[in-house]
Amino acid sequence: MELMMTPLEYRAYTVFDERIHVMDIVAKQYLESASADVHHLIPVDVPTDGNCLYHSALISMNNSTVTTSELRVRTIVELITNETFYCNMYANVAGSIDIAIQGVCKNFTYSELYEICALCTVLGCNIRSVYPEIDFHPDMAVMNNIFTPAPSVTTNYEITILWSHAWDEMRARAVNNNVWSPNHFVPLMSPSMPHESDRSNELILNHKTPEKQTLKNNTPIQIRIPEFQDSPNRRFRADNNVIADFTESISLKTRQQNYNKGKTQQETRLEQERNRHRLRRANQTEEEHQIRLEQQRKRDKSRRANQTEEEHQIRLEQQRKRDKSRRANQTEEEHHIRLQQQAKRREANRVRRRLEDDMLQNIDIEQHDTEIQRNDTEISTPT
Repeated sequence: MELMMTPLEYRAYTVFDERIHVMDIVAKQYLESASADVHHLIPVDVPTDGNCLYHSALISMNNSTVTTSELRVRTIVELITNETFYCNMYANVAGSIDIAIQGVCKNFTYSELYEICALCTVLGCNIRSVYPEIDFHPDMAVMNNIFTPAPSVTTNYEITILWSHAWDEMRARAVNNNVWSPNHFVPLMSPSMPHESDRSNELILNHKTPEKQTLKNNTPIQIRIPEFQDSPNRRFRADNNVIADFTESISLKTRQQNYNKGKTQQETRLEQERNRHRLRRANQTEEEHQIRLEQQRKRDKSRRANQTEEEHQIRLEQQRKRDKSRRANQTEEEHHIRLQQQAKRREANRVRRRLEDDMLQNIDIEQHDTEIQRNDTEISTPT
């Protein structure tokens, strides 16, 4: 507990480095729906294991000794310690802080507004929250804000966090009744600027005395060029560079391990979710099954009605690819069954069209007979 009370030494590194970071393609699409002044930033891929807010903070921290679990515990301690402060500031927007604290206590649980505010104090830095304008309401304007630490904490840094989703918008809506809501955080970093290499670092590693070739009496000889002793400060900077490179390599390895661990946990969680859905469907009654199918049809119909022409064509193309793949993997028996079903559907359609034509023809005949009878009646009636 004493360790948790020790303030973190946080220094934000907010420049995207392609040697370390990977851009989140899905989050990049959501970023285009956010404020225009952040479109130049690059969303960085972090594990979608529920600790994404803390991963986003760690990726700009460059400190492999701090973990997401430690940041979560520190956030819990901060929320409990200054509960009154956060309740007065954000209860009208984020709801009950007691319920929020109970949620934070569960590891791998998605974070919300309270956690962002408390994390500012834990890190001692400002956090700019960027929320894409998707299904956006006026009461959500607080999500696009710069949150600052508690008044007793001073800060010199600022990081930017994007409310995102693990899936693209179309898929996210499909599993949530055509409603989009975020379930992921990613950090936004500035693009790196090109810089010239430092030739002095190359020279300091070359201990061989430079030589110059010249001619004396038409005979080539080597003239030694004196090499002056480098200053101690220069050697010290080179040592620092070596140490920094070594530390960076360790940090990169740790981040890669954490990333792989997060990916594995995500795949396990998705597989468990699929198994739960499969088990729930297997235990459904016929009535529940029909209700679920009807609800699914309504969602599909609503989603298709809101599709653009381009999305419509993409969906049809994907459907054709799935059908083609499914047919390619069919056995001979399944192929014959499919052809028989297709023949039955065609025959049923022909019968239906024939009945409709007969019905229309009968209606025309009845109308014609009625018209003749009315004319005969008018003729036979004396004036």
